Amino acid sequence: MYFGPDKPTQFPVGEFSAHVKTAEWLIQYDTAAWRLSEEVSHADMDLLQRTGKEWFVYRGRDSLWYGAYGRFQDTAYDLAMHYRINREDSIEIVTEPKPDTLMLHAVSRCIRSSYKQAGAILGRSYVRMNKFIRLNGDRSISIYLLPALQPAEVAMYGGEFHYRYDEYGRKLLEKQEYYRGGFKGLRLNTEREIKLIYEDVKFPTLGAVYFALRYRNRFREIRIETLESLSVLTFNQSRGYHWEHREKM
Repeated sequence: MYFGPDKPTQFPVGEFSAHVKTAEWLIQYDTAAWRLSEEVSHADMDLLQRTGKEWFVYRGRDSLWYGAYGRFQDTAYDLAMHYRINREDSIEIVTEPKPDTLMLHAVSRCIRSSYKQAGAILGRSYVRMNKFIRLNGDRSISIYLLPALQPAEVAMYGGEFHYRYDEYGRKLLEKQEYYRGGFKGLRLNTEREIKLIYEDVKFPTLGAVYFALRYRNRFREIRIETLESLSVLTFNQSRGYHWEHREKM
């Protein structure tokens, strides 16, 4: 990391590192969700029709990825399909053990609440969003909403939402929302160097870091420019992918 000669840095290295760690987890989640959902897409139509917006992926206590596909009916969760990526890295249907009913209900409430809160900020938007569900060690539940890859391989940035709830999904404990009235799109191109513009924040947001890591092999170089810093994710043969940060003078 480079911060310029003889200048004490104000760049939040610890916060940025935490963003990187969370973004790497989000990418793992996204990969698992894509694999499991591809499997589900081949299911019988009656099972697919029983799946609503409350489907989600989660990591079990055995550290394996599970997918719960169903619909929440206010007082009950209709679980249509339950899948797992096993230790051999293949996907299998799970019949036992059943996912915890209280967890299914709590996560469903969190999903509904998060979409409602983000929707109140976004208004009518045609940008598809991905949801990420994290069951935290303190039993709280985190929901992240970030732009999905859009049709025609357009990657979007400019809106991100994180909500953390209690273990029952009834009490909002924490929220971080970023949206300034519009998304910006960039078509994937491995020959292209791009810049993400965040003119209204001092340092990179989680969504900016996620974008850079998620699409790092789909652009030649990715820069994040904020009010007070410039962060560059680049690649070379000796160091692989690495970050460089510069504070603006």
